[in-house]
Amino acid sequence: MNDRYDAIVVGARVAGSTLATLLARAGWRVLLLDRDRFPSDTVSTHMMFPDTLHRFDELGLMARLRAAHDVPLVRFGWRVLGHQVAGDFTPVGGHDRGASVRRIVLDAALTGLAEDAGAELRTGHAVTGLLGADPVEGVVLDSGERIPSRWVFGADGRVSTVARRLGLPASRERRGEMAFLLAYWRGLPASEWCHLDIHERAALMSVPCEDGIHLLSLAGPPGLTRGTAERRESAYRDGLRQFPAVLNPRLLDRARRVSPLVVVPETMMRGHYRQAAGPGWALLGDAGHFKHPTTAQGIGDAVQQAFHIAGQLTGGGDLAGYERWRDERAGEHYDFSFDLARFGSPRAAAHYSGLAADPAAGRDFLDTFTKRRRPSEVYTPERLARWKAAWAYEDGQHRVRTLVESAEPRVLAKQVPACPEWTVRDLLAHLTGVVEDSERGAYFPAAADAWQDPAIAEERERWTESHVQRRAGQDVASLLGDFDEATRRFLTGLRRGSGPVASGPAWLLTAPVADLAVHLDDLCEALGEPVDEGAAVSRLGFAVYRGWLRARITRLGLPALRLSDGVEHWVLGDGEPAAGVTAPRHELFRAISGRRSAARIRGLAWTGDPEPYLPVLAPYPMPVDERPATPVAGLMKG
Repeated sequence: MNDRYDAIVVGARVAGSTLATLLARAGWRVLLLDRDRFPSDTVSTHMMFPDTLHRFDELGLMARLRAAHDVPLVRFGWRVLGHQVAGDFTPVGGHDRGASVRRIVLDAALTGLAEDAGAELRTGHAVTGLLGADPVEGVVLDSGERIPSRWVFGADGRVSTVARRLGLPASRERRGEMAFLLAYWRGLPASEWCHLDIHERAALMSVPCEDGIHLLSLAGPPGLTRGTAERRESAYRDGLRQFPAVLNPRLLDRARRVSPLVVVPETMMRGHYRQAAGPGWALLGDAGHFKHPTTAQGIGDAVQQAFHIAGQLTGGGDLAGYERWRDERAGEHYDFSFDLARFGSPRAAAHYSGLAADPAAGRDFLDTFTKRRRPSEVYTPERLARWKAAWAYEDGQHRVRTLVESAEPRVLAKQVPACPEWTVRDLLAHLTGVVEDSERGAYFPAAADAWQDPAIAEERERWTESHVQRRAGQDVASLLGDFDEATRRFLTGLRRGSGPVASGPAWLLTAPVADLAVHLDDLCEALGEPVDEGAAVSRLGFAVYRGWLRARITRLGLPALRLSDGVEHWVLGDGEPAAGVTAPRHELFRAISGRRSAARIRGLAWTGDPEPYLPVLAPYPMPVDERPATPVAGLMKG
């Protein structure tokens, strides 16, 4: 009998056992090796999405698992800073839900399939070397045994011995910011949900596994997994209680942990690519490409790679195109996995509030987990622009409401210095009118030309004043209610991409934000409150006004102008700047939004001559003594 194998598969977990099964069923003589003995556990996110379940149906694994275990099918919920995308997936092979099975069960079932298919399984044997080099012709075991084979497949994980013996370097290395503590529990209520809940510095994954077991995985900064065993135990139990929206602490008290605490430091989750194949060898699963487990793509990628390799080799082909296929398929998802391996931030909140409000985008997001959608198909420039504008406007609206609600009633009748014909109440009436008009797509359309056309400027003033006049008798509480309701409708349209605000010109998305940013500063000035120049509304408002100034400079053919706050720099216009001005960011914003006099602007730190820019620095006449000549709101499109 020929003692040479057709394939030696090093690593008998998901990638290796799947490949061994497929090759053996095609008539190959296969040896499946693993240094661990089975059944045994390994670190894993456990989640299997519909595309993977479909492949496991083809393999016969799901029928095998269900015959011996109760395997719940779960819906998927992804919650970041309170914004949740949740539901079923677009069906793949009849599956619209996922499943989570402990690896001690899953891997044992997979090795059983491989043996049933005719593969020879040897556990407790480590590979210490390879036979041959170009091509690889077999392996050397820790016992000294030398085993020849036509192919050697490394399916032995992220610290692959096969890759190391081949001398393959890692490339495109990346790291996230999460470490994990996880354990299995019994006694929690049955559930049909896999929940992920991400806070500012912690995250929880709660998912039912087979036979009434739950996996509870806590993520935190790298320090979460450091220190003594007692400290980690305390951090884990205390951390689980930070997520009452997902895990009721009273229910946790009644449950029982049935496993040791598994410690997964951040260093175990650093990503890489390695060369995928060469003469007589190939890598699959985490051995060849490891992405951050936050997106739970490891099991699915391993299975798909096994099917691809087996299909090519048993169908008369070769692996010349395997690496290209693997990398194109991973593509955006690799970086996406590390982008999602971050805790909640204002940027994340802006995106997830949009995803949660837009059913089509939410479904697209869920379908990234089955690779039906690429991340770029979810986070399109159009959606990102809408969501960013909505988040900034909502931020400003909350700030306005807080300022007005906390002010003494007598202060609400106070004159606004930047708009001397208006009281605080009038300013609120104007803001309400602007957001109502914006929601209807009726923001003043000719505002872009008001700075150079007096007739349009007068018409714009009448538009702004109409907001005040039609609410002349309305009290502040009622105004705030109208402001809230108009904002709700406006934000719904922005985030869903529906209605006039979303179907109108691009400038309509940000013009209301810019107007709100200026008037928020006006309100702070009137009430004697500090301005937060780092607020989302302020940052976007400043960016919008810079864009408008750039358009005016370009239209008049002026040389470029350089703005700087001492840290960041912005060049507005084409070519080398002929002049520049340095000032605190808030001072720059007030200058280009028409809230600073020419004399005060000249007094800033200039390089070059400021005079050519003064007529266009703001979209309407500058105040003589820090007060504008009219209560105009500085409104224009881009």
